Parts: sequence; structure tokens; C-alpha cells
Amino acid sequence: MSEKSEIELSATYYWEHFSYILRYIDRHYLPLLQEREIVFLKDFSELTFAAQCLYLRLASRRSAYFRVEKLNYPEIGDLANSLRILQSSGFLMEVTEGVESIFTKQECVILAKKQGIKVPSSASKEEVATLVSSPDLIAAFSAGVVAPIRMEVFAFLQFLFFGTRSRDLTDFVVKDLGHRAFVEVQEEDLKPYFQTREEAEQKWAISLWREWFYTSSVSADEMLASWRVHMLPLAESLLEPSIRAFEKTCYALGRLLEREKAYVEALEVYEVSLTGASLERRVRVLQKIGEMEEAINWARVGLELCDSPTEIHFFEDFLAKQASKKSIKQVTSSLKKAELIEISPEYIGQVEAGMAAYFEAQGYYAAFTENQIWRNFLGLFAWDLIFAERKEGFHHPFQWAPSHYGKESFAGELPLHLLEDRVGLLAVLRARAAENQGAMNPLVDWYSLDFDLMERFLNAMPTDGLAAITHYMWTHLGTHVKGFPDLFIQKGDDYAFVEVKSPNDHLSAIQHFWHDFMRRNGVSIRLIRLRYKGE
Repeated sequence: MSEKSEIELSATYYWEHFSYILRYIDRHYLPLLQEREIVFLKDFSELTFAAQCLYLRLASRRSAYFRVEKLNYPEIGDLANSLRILQSSGFLMEVTEGVESIFTKQECVILAKKQGIKVPSSASKEEVATLVSSPDLIAAFSAGVVAPIRMEVFAFLQFLFFGTRSRDLTDFVVKDLGHRAFVEVQEEDLKPYFQTREEAEQKWAISLWREWFYTSSVSADEMLASWRVHMLPLAESLLEPSIRAFEKTCYALGRLLEREKAYVEALEVYEVSLTGASLERRVRVLQKIGEMEEAINWARVGLELCDSPTEIHFFEDFLAKQASKKSIKQVTSSLKKAELIEISPEYIGQVEAGMAAYFEAQGYYAAFTENQIWRNFLGLFAWDLIFAERKEGFHHPFQWAPSHYGKESFAGELPLHLLEDRVGLLAVLRARAAENQGAMNPLVDWYSLDFDLMERFLNAMPTDGLAAITHYMWTHLGTHVKGFPDLFIQKGDDYAFVEVKSPNDHLSAIQHFWHDFMRRNGVSIRLIRLRYKGE
């Protein structure tokens, strides 16, 4: 950690980072660019180095407006000259209206009083700002206010590089400072995220609408109207890079409409998505409005299409209940049959710790493992497969996994025969951990990686059971890498994975799945309901 804190970035690190993006665009995206992007790149290249730096400084900040007198970038040198160059080249504009927000409350109060305006002591900054005008504030307290322009093009170029609007130049900084380490991929091996202009523009449009959706204060009706105009027409021509973002957006809007009790409208939104989550919501809404036959039909569709245990269990329980009218949820039934153990009330709110103490008092080794022991094992075991072909699925140097990770086309064949030799297996895992220490992996949590625990865990597991679970996780990365039992306990050859439930807790669908799967594959599993002594 101390070494990371001593890393110093160059004075113009941000220019170096943006130059990397420009090289990438030049290598991969020139045929996709339109005139506005081409002109931007040409004009930017003709700026002086100092002017380029100043533009990047301003364009990378969250503020839309900047007070000239407060700009202080020593590495730029003659700031006034760079400002003039940017203005004359169309990268910067003076602003005279709507800039009250960048002045302090005190400055606004002073100006208001000079103008004879009475300011209530309880007034907020925003309220005070409405009492004065932008030109007056600028004249009184600033040498001028400027704003970088061509910002949409600037953002779009970064979007082409990252494939998303949620990442930007700060990713370079985080990596350079050592806060995150990524598997190294050579610059020349990176592949563009978008293959066509249409792909890029479609995801860009969806991303912009999603941002508006989450930040806008308009009514649900207005959001639905906007969705019909801007999003619905895309449903029949969705391209691969946009599918996930589109479906997540539809789901979020549908849930909003449900909260507004606009059920028919929510159905309209859910109908354009066949994700398990949207299908589940569709069935629930249809049930709520009394359309039971249609709800049953869609539940059957969900069973055929869905892979998530949460959704599968919902559809199974829903259909069973409609068939018998008396059906108890599978997870409820399992919990009713669970062991009942009493522990001290001192562990109220700390059920896992209480259960660990209970077993330790009986001579067991007990560790809180939940998902991470399984994820750490699979992440190290499959490391070479996850990052096997670094010329595919990597679009920029800040990916924790290839872009097709978890998709049907991703998984290669695991060398499950290695599970038969636990000594050799542990040696392989230790070597991979040492070689890749700290590097981002979608499964590995370096802080929780404990090889003493890993050794106990692997030595206890029957080979067939370990192979079955590992294979299933690997072939269902998107849905089955969570939901594992809370504890691992061991005493000699006696071991078990233990799921602990407090008096008011319930068993989730994914937990139920793994309990059943483990039992069927010869892995010792215990489901325990706790009761506090004296209750």
C-alpha cells in the first residue's frame, strides 16, 4: 500500500491518457466517424499543447462553467493565451447567463445587499442566487466565466473507446496510481467494441435516455411517453451491444410504472423484453389485474426461457399454486424441515458468528465462507480459460474480464481431471495467485483469499461433488456464482456446508437450488434454523 501512495503522475497525465484514446480511435474507428468527429480531431490536433491541456482539464471536470479567476494549472503556463486559442478555435465560449450556481452564497448575498435587495437569513444559496443576475455577479466577482464546448463529441470519443458512458479518463488515473490492477493486454491486441456506426449510435441513444430517466424529475406518464418515442422503436432492431442496456432500461421503467399502479402501461414496457426478470414482473402484474390465464401462459414461457434459479423457482411455485391452490413455496417447505438449534441471545444480529461459536465449542473448525470460497476457487482454477484469448473480448485496458464473459459462447472446457490430485491442484492455485496477485478477476477477491481455508475446503470435498459444482458454476457464470451456504465446518473427516437462518429470515431461491444440488451430488449440506435461548 505504501508503494502505491508514492506513485506520482506526470504533470500532463490527462493529456497522455486522452492521446491513448485518440491512437485507439485512429487505429480502429476512423471508418465509423462522421464529419463532426473528424473536424473535432483535426481542430484539436492543431491546438497548441498548452491549449489541448487546458481543454482536457475543463472538459474532464463535472462542472459546466468555470470562473477564469479561479483557474490554476501551473503546467499550462500562459493561461490567458490558451483561453484565447480555445475560444478562437471553437472549443470554449464565454458565458453570461445561468451561472449563479458557481458563485458562493456569500458572494450572492453581498451583491444582493449592494443592490438593496433584502435577503432572509434562512435563505438557501439557490434562493439567494435567484435574487441577483449572472452578469452582475460576473462583473462584481469574476474576470469572466467560460464553458468548454463540443462536449458531446468529446464524450462520444470516450464512449467509442470504453463502449459505455459510465467510464471515462479517471479509469486511467485509478490504474496508474495502482488502485486497480488489470490483466495486461497489448494495445495492438485490443479490438473495437463497436463494429458499425449503427451499433455505436444505438447504444449511445439508449445510454443518453437511461441517464435522463434516472436524473429527470418528470412524471411517470411523461417518461412513458418519451420511452415510446425514443426507445420503443428500437425494440425490433436491437443490435448485440445494446441489448442488455435496453432490457435493463425497460425493467426500470416498468417497475416505476408499477409503483404508480399503472399496471397496463407497465405490461406494455415489459412486453418488449424477454429477460427472466421482466417475465417474472409480467406474470406478477397479470396476476394483480386478474388476467390469470395469460399469467399462467407466461409463467410456462418463463420456465422454458429462464436460467436464473430465482426466476425458475418463482415460475414453478406460481404454477404449482395455481394447480393446487394450496401449494407451499419450495423454499418455505425446505425451511420448515430444517434443523433447529438454540444459541445464546448475545448473538442476536450475528447469527453466523453465533453458529460458528456453537460448532467451535464442539471441536469443529468453522469459517464464514458463503460465496467467496467457491468464487475464489473457480477464479483461480479457470484463470487461464477466463483470459485465454486476449485478442478477443478485450476492447480497452481496464476490463476485469472479456466482454463475452458469462455468455453462452464464452466457457471453454475446464480441466476437471486436475481435481483428482488435491496436492497438485493446490500447487496450481498457489502459483496462479502468486503470478497474478492483485489483478482484477471477475471471481477472485484477493482480500478474502485464504489458502489455509482453501486447503481444508478442497481436502474435505468429494471429487465428484466438487467437479459437479465447479462445472455448473463455470457453465452458468451469469446466474450461479452466489447463494452458497454461510459456513464451512470440519472436524477430522466430518465436514459440512451450513446455511444459517435466524427466526425471521427466509431461504432464497438460489440458496434452495444449491442445497438441493449439493445433496444430489454427495456434498454434505446442513440447513439450520436458529432459536435464541429463553425465547
